[in-house]
Amino acid sequence: MQTLRRTVAILTFPAIAWLGAACERDTPTEARPGGMALSVSGDLTDALSTDLGQSYQVILSCTDGHSVILWVDSATLSSLAADVEAINASDTGVRCTLDSTALDPSSQTTAWTVYDYNPSNNALAPRNAPNKMPATTTGTTTTFDFLPGKFTALLTTADRSLTGDLSMTTLTDVISVSGPATTFMTQHNGGANCSSNIPAAVRFYFVSPSASGSTVGTPPAGFYTQFWWSNRASLELLNGTQSGTIIANVGDPSEWSDWNGQPASSPGVMAAFQKAIHNVQTVGLSFGGICFFETGVTAEYPSDKPPPYEVFSSTFSEETP
Repeated sequence: MQTLRRTVAILTFPAIAWLGAACERDTPTEARPGGMALSVSGDLTDALSTDLGQSYQVILSCTDGHSVILWVDSATLSSLAADVEAINASDTGVRCTLDSTALDPSSQTTAWTVYDYNPSNNALAPRNAPNKMPATTTGTTTTFDFLPGKFTALLTTADRSLTGDLSMTTLTDVISVSGPATTFMTQHNGGANCSSNIPAAVRFYFVSPSASGSTVGTPPAGFYTQFWWSNRASLELLNGTQSGTIIANVGDPSEWSDWNGQPASSPGVMAAFQKAIHNVQTVGLSFGGICFFETGVTAEYPSDKPPPYEVFSSTFSEETP
């Protein structure tokens, strides 16, 4: 995603609607153009006041091209709501929405989940039902199909064996695609030089709700530092049959940037990054381009539409000394 400076004029990082920042200020990461405004679900205040111990699934989406999903307690949710209201009240033209659902602990899953942008392309929707063609995992390998007309944004897991303190961890993913697709594309000019929808790319991504940091950016928001993308480690998706490996050191701040495009090595966000890598909630892959990191990716099929569908395969592993 391009730096938030450039992006913010067009779009801003929303909590759960348009996810895709993560890139250095001078190196585009992922965000989408548009105005930014925030709206909070109507019953949020009542929910927070009646059950301070409740956990929530939150979808934060912004017109700057970001959309994310995370699980938070009531205090963190209140903080997110305040950030969103401040963003929507700003004069940047960026608007955000914050949707929350009270969670039954037994309903939470550690499985790898695919998230696509919904038909309005403003927020994420998980493939969590059999008829939605969810991801399937065998051992350390997870696969899913690229569905026609859908832009896939994330493939993540909350598995406790893969999250938590990753400060000394190296991430490795052996990636392959196979099938009839002619090429892949992102959207909102997230590809080369922020002026094209190609090439599409996939990279590492992680979330840490506890890492609310300094309010770097315009408008400022503490949640920027809760979301991180790998800058160096990415694989361009160029044709229907290819493979490659990406590797990233979680503890190396030169390899990561936040929602607002701030490099983790920047003094303004370094403390929050250190907090984040010790408290990772979800980890996995983000799909976007070279300029914007999470605008989503879709497969371009020949005129004789699928099936068969293009298959994405991820063999994800972690190594800690």
